[in-house]
Amino acid sequence: MAMSKIELRVSDVAPPTPEPPRTIYRDLLNLPDPVVLGVTIRYYNFDDVGLYFRVTGSAIGYTFGTVDLGLLASGTNAYRNLDNFGSRAKPAGEILESINLILRAYTDAAYSNLKWEYVRTVTVIWINSSDPSYTVDFLNSFDDGTVQGWDGAGELGVGQWGLVVSQDYVLSPPWSLSLWFRGPAGYICNPADNEIRARLYKTFNTPNRNFVYAIADIRLRRGPTDGGNCWPKYASFQNGTSILLFIGQPYDGALSVYPPVDKWIRLVTPLPKNTSVDVRLVLSMCSKHVAAMETIYLDDFKIISKD
Repeated sequence: MAMSKIELRVSDVAPPTPEPPRTIYRDLLNLPDPVVLGVTIRYYNFDDVGLYFRVTGSAIGYTFGTVDLGLLASGTNAYRNLDNFGSRAKPAGEILESINLILRAYTDAAYSNLKWEYVRTVTVIWINSSDPSYTVDFLNSFDDGTVQGWDGAGELGVGQWGLVVSQDYVLSPPWSLSLWFRGPAGYICNPADNEIRARLYKTFNTPNRNFVYAIADIRLRRGPTDGGNCWPKYASFQNGTSILLFIGQPYDGALSVYPPVDKWIRLVTPLPKNTSVDVRLVLSMCSKHVAAMETIYLDDFKIISKD
């Protein structure tokens, strides 16, 4: 097969700039067995014709699904969040492994005539935040009934928002942190540029140690009116405006939900040591109804470190 005219990436860095090395970080603490893997991909069609794309995976000990991504026009690219894409037995301890994300492109809607194949290898690093080798530098469980220094803000198109401790959904009872927000009257999905976006944020001074990780358990909720009136588009974990993790797809006016909703999601990312970091959890949505609002819950946020 000739040099492929398709590509798969797990970053927002676009070709021809080389894809930076990509690593998925995971924390073993309190995960079920088996564990599932989700990942957001971005895929490209550099061919002269539209192609039908399919993605699967391969790695020792894993079982992967196969996802048909549909038709992608020549010269375009698209994002897709692959929820519950793979599964494996829960590791017994901290390990490093590799997984292959396999993108295939076909000339027909029946996925019978393969034209291109592309493989992206991604490193997975498993940590165990309960291991005594780590120091827990910060832990925000909100179990004292306060917001513990976190704040909220509307970033774009927000008419109202509120930040409270909540008992609606928790990982460590009795409280979690909850940010709700909605757009102003008349601010709905159409036209497509009417994005509604808000964030949770807090500043931390990281320790001067060789390995520093932030771990955030979040939950996205549609509602509390008719869930069909609110469409989450993406969630991002940021240091200031720098995106460390991205789940979902860039904003559009489609009546579609892109990130996982109504379940807890764990985000793990390394942080720079011995510096001030502006941790932001950003959520984007569109709304069909002025009363519809989106909610992001946060519980058991922590920063851990070791040498």
